[in-house]
Amino acid sequence: MDINDLQINFIHLETVDSTNNFVKQHHAELDDFTLVYADIQTAGRGRLDRSWISRPGNFFGTLLMKKLANPFLGTMVVSLAALDALKNLAPEIPVWLKWPNDLYIDECKAAGILSESIVQADKSRVIAVGLGVNLAWESSDLAQIDKPAASVGNGKINPGKFASELAKYAKMYYIMGIACSDKLFELWRKRNDLVGMDLILELGNEQFVQGVASAIAPDGALILRDASGVEKAYYCGDVSVNRESVRKALELRKRS
Repeated sequence: MDINDLQINFIHLETVDSTNNFVKQHHAELDDFTLVYADIQTAGRGRLDRSWISRPGNFFGTLLMKKLANPFLGTMVVSLAALDALKNLAPEIPVWLKWPNDLYIDECKAAGILSESIVQADKSRVIAVGLGVNLAWESSDLAQIDKPAASVGNGKINPGKFASELAKYAKMYYIMGIACSDKLFELWRKRNDLVGMDLILELGNEQFVQGVASAIAPDGALILRDASGVEKAYYCGDVSVNRESVRKALELRKRS
């Protein structure tokens, strides 16, 4: 089949433990480019094995891509597609893409991605990319989350409508990843807005580093410059930013 004839397949579930788990359990019988989304997840997960609180009105879904084997490429496809979908559905909200795989509003997280590799019976690999988007959280709910969080649209964006928009853009980026992964990477790198921001990078095991994001390297690493001017590459970690640093960096990008 010509990749340009690729068609999305939707599976809508009322309740599931995790859409990523569902796709991993059923990947063999699911068609390529299947988007599974659910009204409620009972055991949603984020990066670093954190739980992802799941309530109706928000989006919880997983996209199966059988023509890509690299989870990092899957992250690019879904993060770019989600960014475009939200900008189209809520153009008044300044959503931005943060390395390596989150969508933010100001200094608050609005969406997160978990990309996982699946080994098939023939030892080949496919990828399942989970996406959670805060679409309908009340301020009182957001205040209970342990890290700054935001909601896009305050319940005005229907999860089903978001799924349709996501699929439209994901098709474009999926085809790009299949045909020319370097082009997809360069676009993802260009649209990351973290460069220039002061940040704290959590490395795990209660280890933290602080500095300014000076670049995203050609291999996807975050280049962090510390207070002494020394730069170092980091390939994973949980980034925290402050509101003023975000404002300054985004304003500078608008003028450039």
